[in-house]
Amino acid sequence: MKKILIGVAWLVLHLSCTQREVLTATASAVKKPKSDGTFIQSYLVRNWTDERWQQEFAALKQAGMHYLVLGSTLNTDKEGKMYSIFPSKLPGVVNRYGNDLVENCLRNAKLAGIKVFIGLNFDEKWWTTPISSPWITEQMELGNRLAKELVDRYKSRYGGTMYGWYWVWEVDNIKATTPAAHAQLAAALNINLHFLNGLTPDMPFMLCPFFNYRLGSSQETANMWKNVFSAANFKEGDIFAPQDCIGAGGLEMQVLDEWFAALKTAVDTKPGLLFWVDTETFDQRFWTSAPLDRFVKQMEIVAPYVSNYITFAYSHYYSPGYNNPQFHKDYLYYTRQGKLPEEDVQGGIEHTVVNRQNDHSLEFSWSVKSSTEKNVAGYYIFLNDSLYADCQYKPGKQLTTRIKINTGLVRSDNEIYIAPYSASGKMGAGIRQRF
Repeated sequence: MKKILIGVAWLVLHLSCTQREVLTATASAVKKPKSDGTFIQSYLVRNWTDERWQQEFAALKQAGMHYLVLGSTLNTDKEGKMYSIFPSKLPGVVNRYGNDLVENCLRNAKLAGIKVFIGLNFDEKWWTTPISSPWITEQMELGNRLAKELVDRYKSRYGGTMYGWYWVWEVDNIKATTPAAHAQLAAALNINLHFLNGLTPDMPFMLCPFFNYRLGSSQETANMWKNVFSAANFKEGDIFAPQDCIGAGGLEMQVLDEWFAALKTAVDTKPGLLFWVDTETFDQRFWTSAPLDRFVKQMEIVAPYVSNYITFAYSHYYSPGYNNPQFHKDYLYYTRQGKLPEEDVQGGIEHTVVNRQNDHSLEFSWSVKSSTEKNVAGYYIFLNDSLYADCQYKPGKQLTTRIKINTGLVRSDNEIYIAPYSASGKMGAGIRQRF
């Protein structure tokens, strides 16, 4: 993600003004699904000052959140090089940023009253290594040594702020497809669970698997997790928080209810295990922020099954310190009113044109008269009625107003439609260009 270019003074003023605007709503909380936390990754916060941390936590608290999930604190790349985000003394580990990001996070979280899940280790070889490999055991044992170091270094000073553990290993629905593989996955989990239950019995353990409905059924996946839960030593209060996979495309809206209903039957076989959801707030097709109407709908669909919601990731896709502040403003309106704002959306589209380039490719370009825009978060571009591009405003960046057209999608008679949309997902009138 791009470097934060919003000034500190501006952000403080924005948060203050946003709070005044949304407080016109009723003071009592509306019973609608709301996120209770967010993931945050080290690259985003590597240069944050205490002031910037406090601004982020202030925004999260405005939105009613209590939890932050800090991603892996030790990562091994494809070449086997190990990098930490704090001054680890484990053999062979290099401090990636030369800074103590764990300390920075916990110190500021304590001041803000935010509870932090600390990510353990991860190795990129996970994606290509079978669950049966002895390498998996080695990685779990490394995670235990890492956890001990983190506890020794931070727990006495940060107590309940250092709230829980995040198991970074993302399990999909094809990693373990046989009863033997289910047992091996449970055995790997138990290496960490047994150690952590003894080291920090007060800290819940959270894992966030993901799925692709094209590669297996919801019932097959539920059965897999039933088998894993039957053998895994989860304690009361540990958390199963699957990714809802909407942003990445592994699941689609029409199957989301079916999948979480099935997963709920698996969780119910493990007394004391909590069922949360990790709601994805991005659109991986374009790496843009998901409109808020999609985000809210995702939470509404799984609401009958889960007891809490976290996001991947509010801080990366909706934070007013990193993205168009309209996303945060509209979400605050939702948390207080129980609905998204219904403001008009007016674009400033001018001079649309399709040109053939020297390499015979096609390019669609347009210009924007910003003085005529109203509540615009970005522009959708449709090619022959299918969404083709999402050009979204980002602070400190010029709006993309040129896109290449895949000539393989071009017919003899074609139409591009470009339309503005708001952070809440409402579309305004657009312009059609035939070519």
